[in-house]
Amino acid sequence: MLPKTLVVAKHEFLATVKTKGFILTLILPFIILLPVMFTSGYVMQIATDSPRNIGFVDETGILQPDGIFTRFEDIGDAENALLNGEINSFITIPPDYLKTGRVFLYRTGGFFGSAPTGLIEAFLIDNLLRDSDVDETLSDRIRCPVDMEQITLNEKGEVEEKQAVQFLIPYALAILMVLSIMTTSGYLMQGIVAEKENKTVEILLSSLSPDELLTGKLMGFGSAGLLQICVWICSGMLVVSLTSLAGIFQEIQISLILILAIPYFTLGYLLFAGSMACVAAPASTMKDAQQGAMVFTMLAILPIMLLGVIIAAPDSTVARVLTYVPYTAPATTLMRITLTGIPVYEITASLLILTISVTVVIRLSARIFRNAILMSGKKIRIRDIPVYLKR
Repeated sequence: MLPKTLVVAKHEFLATVKTKGFILTLILPFIILLPVMFTSGYVMQIATDSPRNIGFVDETGILQPDGIFTRFEDIGDAENALLNGEINSFITIPPDYLKTGRVFLYRTGGFFGSAPTGLIEAFLIDNLLRDSDVDETLSDRIRCPVDMEQITLNEKGEVEEKQAVQFLIPYALAILMVLSIMTTSGYLMQGIVAEKENKTVEILLSSLSPDELLTGKLMGFGSAGLLQICVWICSGMLVVSLTSLAGIFQEIQISLILILAIPYFTLGYLLFAGSMACVAAPASTMKDAQQGAMVFTMLAILPIMLLGVIIAAPDSTVARVLTYVPYTAPATTLMRITLTGIPVYEITASLLILTISVTVVIRLSARIFRNAILMSGKKIRIRDIPVYLKR
């Protein structure tokens, strides 16, 4: 059985990786991502280095100009300076400012313009404290009331060192994993339906068994998917190393995440591929197969749809349940792993449930594939599934 299976696996792998669509999915994200990252960094640097000239019209008589803020006697002069590009924006301080705190900001740029709120607040605080009797220490604290550092404790009460950027890694891996799993599973489903439609499967089954054919397809498409996600991860790390984020990512321990990504991808792919095979084998057209596969697609993206819930409460009942549900476990576990200290028993139980589910689904898909692969001209009906399983 093995030599024929390997021949099928080799054929499906080479046929997949040589397609324009597969090659495009490998390189297109980074053709787009690389210039975007460099451009965004350059734009941020220009925005940081460029001077901010802000005007103000003071009707209270308590404000003094400084290196950034320029005084104007009336709104008309300030508007002309703004429209001529002499200032970036200006504020007006009404006579009742001390009582109401109300300030009016005028700027250009429409909806996407950036309001210099921090600069304006600092300017007003400096002027309000200038002639006060407040000592220097209290004055500094009023200017900067909070310098907050967040400390995260695990279940044992120990301090965990985490950075906000660290959360991006599992999210990126989870999204890439879902994309890769669904893409390769989709290739498997398309291949099965296409071979049924053009009668190629009848020729193939004359020289090998349905189990050999299905196993070879699973191995071939799975290898292509594993290659895809490895290229994405390596390319992503290379792109990051060339940007200003390199120093931040060097301090992040991602070995555990990458180690868990391998079994979760492998088991997740086998689960979805087996499920897709169950749908594709009885289907007569690609449209029928896609309709049947819709439920698995929704299950795959469910953790991403509930991303806000998982971020807000990574130890909530919803997050824990998604960790144990086979179809949502790969993405959910990778997203939770840096948000909270997931107990070892949860990861072990999740992998065990996923392994058992894969075993059951592969056996069911093999039986359905064996009994329904040569059928054509019939719509997929749920009540026919027990018939395929009993044969």
